[in-house]
Amino acid sequence: MTNGIGGNGKRPRGVALKDARGAEPKGSALYEVLKGVDFERRQLVGKSPGTGLFDLVAKEDGGYRCYSCTLCERTCPVDCIELEYCPEFPEEPFDFEAARAAALATLPGESCGAASACVMGEAPAQFVPEIDKKLLDPVIAGIRSGTGLVEALHATQEAYGYLPRVALEDIAEEMGIPFSRVFGVASFYSQFRLRPVGKYVIDVCMGTACHVAGAPLVVEAFSQELEIPIGGTTLDGLFTLQTVNCVGACALAPVVRIGNDETFGRMGPTEARRLVRRLRRQEVAS
Repeated sequence: MTNGIGGNGKRPRGVALKDARGAEPKGSALYEVLKGVDFERRQLVGKSPGTGLFDLVAKEDGGYRCYSCTLCERTCPVDCIELEYCPEFPEEPFDFEAARAAALATLPGESCGAASACVMGEAPAQFVPEIDKKLLDPVIAGIRSGTGLVEALHATQEAYGYLPRVALEDIAEEMGIPFSRVFGVASFYSQFRLRPVGKYVIDVCMGTACHVAGAPLVVEAFSQELEIPIGGTTLDGLFTLQTVNCVGACALAPVVRIGNDETFGRMGPTEARRLVRRLRRQEVAS
């Protein structure tokens, strides 16, 4: 071993780099913290396994601590993180309105979701469909007959249009695996949706040809007409607005696709607004 580097070219955990004179380099206070990090595993040396490397803020004594934004606790898919108040640090003021808005924008069943106490009885800020557990029966039957996790997720999305949390929990229980593993697979593959979508999923191509031909203006027109951002779903559950990289029809740019069946070429902002209004009229007529 030379200068703290092993024969495999990697630095052992907890061993600091040294310069040509054998002296440890000096740096900022942040360097003193980072030199104790095993960057290969993104863990703090000397801490229990699974302890991650978070953003740090300076304390008055020159040390560093976690920012305590509580994001890890609020977004943990298996609700295994619980933060406790530390009296040695000043308490941050609680913004009730911001917490209420965040809860309204979160689906029921998730951490601090739309069923939380601060928004109980109020309508959520996005489309939330009813979950019919009977639709999951064929998926459970398939699992019992030997289907795998990915196949079960595909069948669930075909039944609901997305992957509801309660359905993922039932799949995990039926397969006898941790919910975190099911959630990890569902969130890894881009073809799986963890949010509900509308009856009409509008995909606006943002590939090079479509972008140059005016696709950003088309997206803006859809967003204004539907009053939702990209990735959002209207409150009536009719429309979801998305962007995609390419639909393979560059000669017709800008291209808009609705679902997997209808494709519209040479779409402009005016045509986009007319398309939304036509689809709304169809829904009213039906």
